[in-house]
Order: sequence, then structure tokens, then C-alpha cells
Amino acid sequence: MLQRCLIAAAVLLAMPAFAQDRMPIIDTHVHYSQPAWGVHVPAAVFKAFDAAGVSCALVSSSPDEGTLTLQRTAPDRVVSILRPYREGVTSSNWFDDAGTPAYLEERLARGNYKGIGEFHLFSESSASTPVVRKVVEMAVARDIVVHVHSGVGPVRALLSMDPRLRVLWAHAGMSESPDTVADILDRHTRVMTEVSFRAGEIGGDGGIAPAGRSLFLRHTDRIMIGTDTYVTSRWDSYGRLVDEHRKWLNHLPKAAAEAIAWRNAQRLFGACAGKQLTN
Repeated sequence: MLQRCLIAAAVLLAMPAFAQDRMPIIDTHVHYSQPAWGVHVPAAVFKAFDAAGVSCALVSSSPDEGTLTLQRTAPDRVVSILRPYREGVTSSNWFDDAGTPAYLEERLARGNYKGIGEFHLFSESSASTPVVRKVVEMAVARDIVVHVHSGVGPVRALLSMDPRLRVLWAHAGMSESPDTVADILDRHTRVMTEVSFRAGEIGGDGGIAPAGRSLFLRHTDRIMIGTDTYVTSRWDSYGRLVDEHRKWLNHLPKAAAEAIAWRNAQRLFGACAGKQLTN
């Protein structure tokens, strides 16, 4: 008996800290779009959240009905934001579609949304159309975020329109360097970012890359976690996507890890308000 207890203790000591004391995650980049509806019903989505230790999520979908379905199912676990994408309007043309502002205005009037996005901007010119300017006006008037998937150029274009704009920069720019991300965060206090799709780059050596660690410690209160379930197959591996982030979070000081894992999102969106989040 003593030998078995010693072996069990040794196994526990060898396990990473997040496995023994798993901190909650607020996932700030989730899509529940139409192709997933028949494969992952809402109950399965929340079961995946539970298994991954995700307390709640920032959700946008194509079409928007996916987001609303999840919110109706568990309103205390879903923070809704509104994509401009719908029938015939996609990432490649939403910023030139004359009907986009009216569509967004009608849905935003329902009062259920904490932001506009995630939307794609592929160039500074696509970020400077009259449609995008109207979206910026809407977001500023309501004091809600725009969740933008783009490189640094379009982000700068958006910020030049109104310094009051609140930006959530998807994927930390996807391919932008930590220095570029840090520069934007240094210059613009109303910008936050999430690091979906970048877990492998951040923790590719099994720890945490020095440049990433420096960015996270410099801007601990401006960075969040995301998975980006933009295709159905990413729901199939949802737990693994979350765990990829847990691995590098475990190499940060506890206060920084908690801020990035959930505290920043809770502060920004009121996510999980009233819901106890503990390690």
C-alpha cells in the first residue's frame, strides 16, 4: 500500500501544474457557423466547453443565428458579437456591401451584442471604405469592440478614424511579430488582442518563446485566449486547442496567466458575470 501511494504521489508531482490545478479559460474567438449545427448540437458545444475548462466564450457566427442559438441555450456562458457576414455577403465583399450598415443597425438595436465582428480586412483600402467607416461610427456610439482579422495596416487605418474605437485584434495579427503587436498596444490603449492560431508559435519548444513571454509580461492586461472554431473540424479537436494554450500559460507567473486566461475577458465583456471563476 505504501509503495502504491508513493508511486501515485510521484506521478502527481511529475504532472504539469495546469493538470493538477486547471485554471478556467474564457475563449474569446468562437464561431458556431451553419456547417457545425448538424454535427455539434448546442448541448455538445457546452459539453466541449466543460471538458476543456472553458467557462464561457465570445461567439460570432455565419449566419448570426448560430450565436443566438448558443446564447439562448446558456446565456450566462455566451457573449455575443455580430458578424456582418450573411447570405451573399462574405469576408471578401462585406466592406463594400451597401446593405451591411442597415443589417448591423437592425440587429444591434436588439441590445444583445458586445461587439461587431469577427470580420476580415485584407488591405488598408478595404479598411477605408464608407461601409467600414459607418461600422466604426456604430461601434464608437455604442462603446463596443470591433473584432478584426487583419494585418497591422488595416488596424492602423481603423484607429485613425476615431481614437475612441475599441479594437480586439484577432490572432495578434496572425503573422505579425511580437514587436509589431507590442508597438500597437503601446500606442493605442483601447486595443486588445487574442492569440488564437498562435499557440504553436508561442510555445513551440514546449515552454514559451522569449519574444512571446516578453509581450505577455509587458501587456498582461491586454491579451486574451481564443480557439477560432471557424470550421467544424476544429470543434472535433476543441479540447486540444484549449490545451495548447494551457501549456504555455503554465510557464507564466500565476497572475499573468490568470489575466490572459480569463480575467481580461471578464473585465472587457462582463463575461461570466456572476459566475464564480476559480483555479
